[in-house]
Amino acid sequence: MADVPRRRVLLAAASGIAALAGCSGSETASNSYPVRNERRIEDYELEKTRDEDGGALVTGDEATPSLSATERARQRRHAYRVLVSEDDLAALTFAETSASERLRSFCAGTDFDAESVYLLSMPVGACRDIRLTSVSVEPDDLADGDLHPHADFCRAYRPADVECDPEATHTVGFAIRIPVAADHSNGSGRGMASSCRRGEPPAVFNASASSGTGGDEA
Repeated sequence: MADVPRRRVLLAAASGIAALAGCSGSETASNSYPVRNERRIEDYELEKTRDEDGGALVTGDEATPSLSATERARQRRHAYRVLVSEDDLAALTFAETSASERLRSFCAGTDFDAESVYLLSMPVGACRDIRLTSVSVEPDDLADGDLHPHADFCRAYRPADVECDPEATHTVGFAIRIPVAADHSNGSGRGMASSCRRGEPPAVFNASASSGTGGDEA
């Protein structure tokens, strides 16, 4: 136990692992599906942003792609990054927008000796919202200093008094600060539910702005 790095001790305390030395081997998991042995993280911190121009929020390239009328759909790209160190953050380029700056500032305020960040962005219809419902990690991999976070989301209609173009697409970004430190990350997972609650009106119901219902279109 004396040879276990300080980060391993911190991540063990956060994820509820009782022992680090002599524990069983890690379990391989898909990046696209929930794993069998996840541990829910309750005390995470969240920064959520929305870019109504629908541009890219963050990239691993030297510059984020510009948003032109002819390339609008292609530039609304997804991004999934797990940041476990200052170097991981420095390797990213954030767009020069208020939405992206909020994400960058939140990530920069992370103490990577005790915390990590799961950073995601994705397109969403202008009249819809994406909500984070849960965050979990894989404790078996954490014992080896490898952070595999998993985030679950759901889709919802925005409030009826929000003006939106049903044909437009926005970009939403999530920076999830997890109270777990790690040496590296070899993957991540996410899930998306089509609705945040039962009984939401279907898209066809919300398509007519003249129906008097006040609903929005997906």
